[in-house]
Amino acid sequence: MIIEHKKIEKNKKVVFETIVSDSRDTFNFRLKDEACFVHVKHGTHVAISPSEVMELPEGNLAFSVGENLILKAYPNIDNGIYQTTIIHIDRETTLKTLAHNFPDISSSKESAYSFDTITGKPCVITQNYIEGILHYFNNPHIITNEIIALKVKEILFLLLRSKKAKQVTSLLEGFVNRDTKSFKNTVENHLFNDISLNELAHLCNMSLSTFKRHFKKIYNATPTDYIIERRLENSRKLLATSGQSIIDIALASGFKSVSHYSRKFKGKYGIPPSQYKLTFSELVWR
Repeated sequence: MIIEHKKIEKNKKVVFETIVSDSRDTFNFRLKDEACFVHVKHGTHVAISPSEVMELPEGNLAFSVGENLILKAYPNIDNGIYQTTIIHIDRETTLKTLAHNFPDISSSKESAYSFDTITGKPCVITQNYIEGILHYFNNPHIITNEIIALKVKEILFLLLRSKKAKQVTSLLEGFVNRDTKSFKNTVENHLFNDISLNELAHLCNMSLSTFKRHFKKIYNATPTDYIIERRLENSRKLLATSGQSIIDIALASGFKSVSHYSRKFKGKYGIPPSQYKLTFSELVWR
């Protein structure tokens, strides 16, 4: 049975909520375009999303992005209580907080406190953060929109300085830059296919001019230059490692003709592909 279910809202949206139960329960959450941090203070639960099933022990924090979520709750054996705290962060808040610029995580491995963040042993820093949130549930009169915004920023930046920073960064980048991720996936999926820029723009649901501008912004190169570069890199690897013919390698790398491929390859590497392939063949037989 649910003993307590408290919520803190900002602009009519739930930002923080805590649930206390003294029995096994199942809680369903519809996460519409938002990220969700879930912490277990007492007991355990099994978190089920469309992509995975994960058991979360007492004291741990989990992260779900933009998906519906089911929590199967199990009270602590000793005190008979299950308690979870959920932090909801929408895309707009995340975007404003990070402003497209994620903190440098190169030294995150030195942040010893956070070995346990997301999964592993309970984290003292995380627990202190959650205790601070619970304080506001008991003193709602002191909470303001500014305090809520600061607490949201705090959890984001704590996790981005943790040893799980790379995983969190990847999830948040995919969450914030969802459209960019889809665009890049489409481009990467068709790098070596016989497909025109017009057709690629269509697949991205853009006009050709918009596609070119968006491509330049993301890759810092024109579509033609980037695609040719990637195709040449792919062909060079095949020349060195496969037994395929020059024409087969050219076609497999997205070039329509051997002559066009040979001209581009020599312009890039200084020798024709046949000579490049012969060099590696000679090395194998020595």
